[in-house]
Amino acid sequence: MKITLNRPGKILLFAVFSAVFGVLAVCGSSGGDSVKGGTQPVQKSASGGAGGGMRQQGPVPVETAEVATRQMVDVREFAGTVKAAYTYVISAKVGGRLLSLNKRIGDVVAANESIGRIDDTEFRNTLDEAQTQVRVSRASLEEAKAQLTYTERELERTKGLVSKGIASQSELDAQETQMETQRSRHELAKAQLEQRQVVLSQAKTNFEYTQIRALQGGFVAVRHVDGGTLLSVGSPIVTVVGLDTVFVELAVTEKDYQSIKPGKTASVSTDAIPGQTFEGVVYRMAPYFQSASRTATVEVALKNNARLLKPGMFARINIKLNEDGAARVVPSQALIEKDGKYSLFVIGDSATVKNIPVQVGINDGTFAQILSPSNLDGKVVTLGQHLLKSGSKVIIPNG
Repeated sequence: MKITLNRPGKILLFAVFSAVFGVLAVCGSSGGDSVKGGTQPVQKSASGGAGGGMRQQGPVPVETAEVATRQMVDVREFAGTVKAAYTYVISAKVGGRLLSLNKRIGDVVAANESIGRIDDTEFRNTLDEAQTQVRVSRASLEEAKAQLTYTERELERTKGLVSKGIASQSELDAQETQMETQRSRHELAKAQLEQRQVVLSQAKTNFEYTQIRALQGGFVAVRHVDGGTLLSVGSPIVTVVGLDTVFVELAVTEKDYQSIKPGKTASVSTDAIPGQTFEGVVYRMAPYFQSASRTATVEVALKNNARLLKPGMFARINIKLNEDGAARVVPSQALIEKDGKYSLFVIGDSATVKNIPVQVGINDGTFAQILSPSNLDGKVVTLGQHLLKSGSKVIIPNG
């Protein structure tokens, strides 16, 4: 009849084997071989005691596995927080009373969309006055230009009369002075027009600022004020977030940082959306480590077309750090760790074992990649290592 043992049963079986072989070894060393009429005398040690030295341990039953070659993938899980692609606050650019605000929390906002209005009475009056001043300046400039043109002609006529001896030099000097005066008046009128055009431009801008507009499209996350509120310059009105693309921000250690590169794929899941994963890529990596935590910030970008991921959600991120398509592996349970170093027992000739230090690569909890020695081969002990040392004899019950 075939009997199948689970893992606890195997451990119990090996414990029984160990106890039986231990008893046999003790009996063989202490009882001795029988002789006629009695037993052989016990050999004395050099100090006169009986049984000098440790009793020899019998063969130890162990379980083994073959060194194999298989594909190994090192996938590391990190914890992070979902961040919006962008977050900005729409603030009042001019002071005044908020007449209307037609967006509430969760509403969609388009780029450059008007979402509210500030009382524009004062700004409209200022704009009308600025436009009037510009018209006056233009008229003054035209008048100064006409006077300058007339004075230029008079100066040319006076120069002709002086050359003919009809007009005197003093008349020419007076005409030249008049010419300079008109030229200065023309420049002044021109400067005044430019100045008032700047005032008009500012008045137009302030008037346009009474229309509250969004800079980028997104969703209203916070509504800071309601209609009727008296606003000052810089008063927050609403906060807008962009959700079409989101970022998951995570902290990585120095060891993992070297294996993460921009462009690596990442799988993101969250408790808020069970059973669903989102594919993203490593987008940005901070160029420094924070001294307090010894970690660097990494951003994973994800398309969020369905807008299921919301800023502030806790997320788990799985990133494939390394991969080897033909790794030499042993079962992870074969490893013996001491002081951060690994070793394992390899079955040698005559059913004896040898403890070999190894360098471990990818370890997924089931199999461990052996980086060195690169020529590791044969069978390794996976159960019963605590009873072994180099040179111990073993019994393989299933072998």
